[in-house]
Order: sequence, then C-alpha cells, then structure tokens
Amino acid sequence: MANTSPSKDPSFILSCTVDFPDDIINGPFNHDLLDKMMLDCANMGVSRIYWLYYGDADPNSYWGGGLYYHPLIDYGRQTLDNIGEPLKAVVPIAHKHGLEIYGVLKSYNTGSSGSYPEGSPGPKPNDILRIGGSVLQVIPFIKRYPHTRLRRRSEEAPQRFVDTPISVIRLMKKNDSPTRIKKQNLEIWTSPDNYRYERREVSFDFEENVVPAPREVRDYYGQIVTSKGAPVRTLTLSGLNIPDRFVLVTTNLKGAGDFENTAVGMIQAYGNNPDPLPIVVANRSAVWLRPRDFRTYGLEFDSGFGFLMSTLDEDTVVSDDTVGRSSLQKGGVIAFAKGKNEYVPAMPCEVYPEVRKLWGGWVDRMLATGIDGIDLRVSSHGNLVDEPWDYGFNEPVLEEYRNRYGREPGEDSCDIDRISKIRGEHYTDFVLETAQKVRMAGKKMQFHMHTEAFRPEPVHGQIMGFPPNLYFDWRSWLKQGWVDGVTMRTSWFEAWEDRPGSPPNRSRLANAFNDPVVEEAFNLTRDLNVPAYLNRYLSRAIGIEEYLSDMEAAFHDPRIAGFDVYEYACLAHATPDGANLEPLNDNIELIKAKAHELGLT
Repeated sequence: MANTSPSKDPSFILSCTVDFPDDIINGPFNHDLLDKMMLDCANMGVSRIYWLYYGDADPNSYWGGGLYYHPLIDYGRQTLDNIGEPLKAVVPIAHKHGLEIYGVLKSYNTGSSGSYPEGSPGPKPNDILRIGGSVLQVIPFIKRYPHTRLRRRSEEAPQRFVDTPISVIRLMKKNDSPTRIKKQNLEIWTSPDNYRYERREVSFDFEENVVPAPREVRDYYGQIVTSKGAPVRTLTLSGLNIPDRFVLVTTNLKGAGDFENTAVGMIQAYGNNPDPLPIVVANRSAVWLRPRDFRTYGLEFDSGFGFLMSTLDEDTVVSDDTVGRSSLQKGGVIAFAKGKNEYVPAMPCEVYPEVRKLWGGWVDRMLATGIDGIDLRVSSHGNLVDEPWDYGFNEPVLEEYRNRYGREPGEDSCDIDRISKIRGEHYTDFVLETAQKVRMAGKKMQFHMHTEAFRPEPVHGQIMGFPPNLYFDWRSWLKQGWVDGVTMRTSWFEAWEDRPGSPPNRSRLANAFNDPVVEEAFNLTRDLNVPAYLNRYLSRAIGIEEYLSDMEAAFHDPRIAGFDVYEYACLAHATPDGANLEPLNDNIELIKAKAHELGLT
C-alpha cells in the first residue's frame, strides 16, 4: 500500500453501509430510532450512507420484497408498520443530518439459500422447494416466476434415480494415510424426508483399499486436496438395500478424527450399475439455522459449503455455538440425497423480460425516494450451491446461443465462455439502462467492484453469492463513462477468504491489494479519474485495531477516495423495546476518534 502522499485528495469520504434487516433482528425501529442512527453516523465523521434496498414494502406488489417478512427477522413486520418502506423513510432523515445517501441495489437478491427440512414441523413460508426442504425466504416475484431462476444445464434427468435403492456406499479420504475407522465404528442413519434421522441396523460387507483418485479434488479456497490418480484410502460398504432418499454415515468415535476430505469429495453412492448415482451432499454445516443436529432436526443439502474440509470421524455432539463463523463448518457426518437441484434456490437469470421489469422498477422506486445516487451490487445469498458452474443454462440463453452459432452449446470452455458473454451482454444492458436513468434524474451512479468474483477463473469460495457463468464487463462500464464511482470490495462471501479460526492472511489489506485483479481495477479507476471507495468488513476477519489502521492506510492511499464502514449493525443494536440504540464495544467512539485524527470531523 502507498504511504502518505501530499497529493491526497482532501475530499476523502467516510461512509457507512446499512443492511437494515440486520439492524431489526434485535429490536424494532421507528422514525426516532432512524434519526438516532443517522446522528450516530454524522457524529462519527460519516458523510455518506449506503442503504441496501430490498423492494417494495407491499408484498402484493410486482416489485415487492420479502426479507422484512423473513421468519428469522423478529422485528421486520413491526418496523414496516412503524416506518413503511425503509429507504423512503430514511432519506429525509439522512439529509436532515447533512448526509448523502445512496441506495444499493442487489439486483440478484431475490431470496436466501437456506432451507427448512422437508419433514420438520417448522415454518414453511413458501412452496419453493429444493432437495431436503423448502427455501427459507424468497420475494413474491420468485413465487410467481420460479422458472426465471438460474437453471441447471441439461443432462440425463437425475430425478429418475430418486427411487433407486442404494446398494453401495464408498467413502474416500483425501490421501492414503491410515484411518482409525473400522467396520464396527460405522453407523448408517436414514430419513424419508430429511428430518429426525433414525439409525438403521443394516448388515453390510466392508472393504478397505488404497486406489487411484478418480478425479481431482479442490477445496473452498481452490487448493488441491487430491490430485487425480493420487493414492487415496477408501472404505466401501456393499451389500446394502437402502430405499430412503436421505442417507447419512457417521461413526461412534470421539475426539479428533483422521478421515478428512471435502464433503463433495468424500462420498459416492451406487445403485445396481457401475456408475455412481447423481447426489447432493451435506454434513452439519449450514448458512442459517446452524449447526444442524440430524437426530432432532434435518440437514442442509447442496449448501455451497460442500468444498470446505471436514472430518467424518469427529464428535457429533452439537455445541451451542450458533453465531460464530466456526459453526458453519461442522463435520462428524457425511450425508447424501439422490438427485440434483434443477434450479438455484433464489437467483434470477437476467435474460427474462420479467426480470428486467423487476429490476427496472426497483431502480425507479429507489430514485423516487430522493436518494443521491444508486450503487449496483451483484452479490447476494440466493445461489449458494455446491456445483455453481452447472447453472445459468436457461432456455432463452440456449436459444440465443443457437441463433448465433447454429448449434447446441457443448461443455468445452469455448462454448461456456460464449454462454457467459451472452448473459454478460444482458447484464451490461441493465447497467447502461440504469446509468441513463440515474443521470437523467441528476443523481450519481456507482457499482460494486467485486474483485473477488470479477476475474477469469474464480475459485469456489470467490463465486459464492455471485451468478456463475456470467461475464462482468466492468472495464467497459468504466471506459464508457457510465459511472461516477466504484465501491471497491476485496472480501469474499461473509469474509471467508481466510479459514475460520486462522490468523488473517488474504483478508489483510496489504495482501488483498497485491492481487492482480485488484491492482488492475485500481489502475483503471486512477487512469479514468473515477473515485474508488474501499468497502471493509467490520468485526469479522480482523480486530478493531487493525481495522482502524486500515482506515488510516486507505486515507493516505492516493488510489482510494473513501472508506466504507461495513456495516452499522456492527456498531450498535436496537433495544428489544425499540427505545434506543446500544453501542457494541467501543467501535463508534474508536472510529470517531480515528476520523477526528484524520481531519474528517
């Protein structure tokens, strides 16, 4: 990173992002509490607010949102009763305190990826189903047009294997080192509906072998776990006849285990032919409602976390750690369900007129609130799956491919690249359309520069939360002069660029800035004189002291025009009665002091 520079632009902007659903988990908001929030920000030295927009408050509207009605957000309905649509309510309050306010549009955010287990008596807020349960939350649009979600590529219908009894289960270790697991340690549990698994006293033949790995296995971070052909230890359970769709293997062992692999690389299931069945996998990891206890609840299949390393023979006693990042990564079991999901949970494909109508209407409604600008953000929570590169092959995309190239697309990299470019053209059209609307309204236009995903070959962890197989033509967006600034973002999904519990590495600002894509983005924004505002997670990958140091480093870096505190929910929480905001630790005061030291207050 650069040192102090006398040419530094004195108009450095300290901003704060508000992801309002996070703020109403602890207590309801009214207009007075919105006023206190904006006053907090102004006193802290903030001059700009980025407010994430989630659609109309009216769920019956074509442009209706749904996140504020999420069953896990306790005070959503009460808050909407108090203030109406949140962005519309907060704009005049922000302006009263001398703050700019930009609406952030997460266009692909049309729902979440988590699910309620199929057989559970818990809430079933919609009938959008996936293997293992119903999706936690989708907006009304997805209920009306479920076919617009990103669709899996055409292949032999995997659903036809659902009724095939399981005859063989093969477990694969990441290498050929010995394992403590013996036949007497293995347990098989099943469920017809992914709820309250029961142990099955089934007999099986057991064989332990070392064989060449059938394929390469990489982890969440793109690191090679097993090279194709490398020796790996396998445990084969044969002579089975298991009719249930949901099957789980665990052990009776305690303590630290040794049978380690990614979840997607650990297991194969067979029917009565030599080819493995199409399956989705699970362990105790989940994005929401975690960690999962298979004995009393159900598992999250095809969660997107199937590339995390886990250990089969670790203890499965469920801890009460349901908040920390470590609770996302829980092994002790490997489960599978027959079939594949035809669609991602809740992310639309940009080629449909219905989707463009949705997005365009959101832009219109945001501008009508009196905001000072719009920032387009691509990331969301609606497409977390274990095989993201198999999605985005919707029929209108394929039809456009056929019209251009006179044939069906294949699976080689050239054809996939063409698919990506076709889809990218549609999204670029939306960027241009939005820029024209914003400029016509006399407002400012920005987009999130997602350097984690805007690259030729992102690893699994970098594509989490992003539409796969879509070319983001961010260079053209800048060169064509469509934007007045970019929100520079280097962190991965939920700040998972470093393994939970490990020291910061990729998340360290100096390391992140050494990435070639980040360097290219900074060089282009500098050459085009487009301000770049650094968005930085608070209270996740790094501690507050390092965070303040990063804020100062950004201030002195001539490539950076501002620093965005992400997010307000890490600064203060509403009280359950909605009467006040309680500061978290000393974060507000510490940031305020640093802003004062830098001359921002």
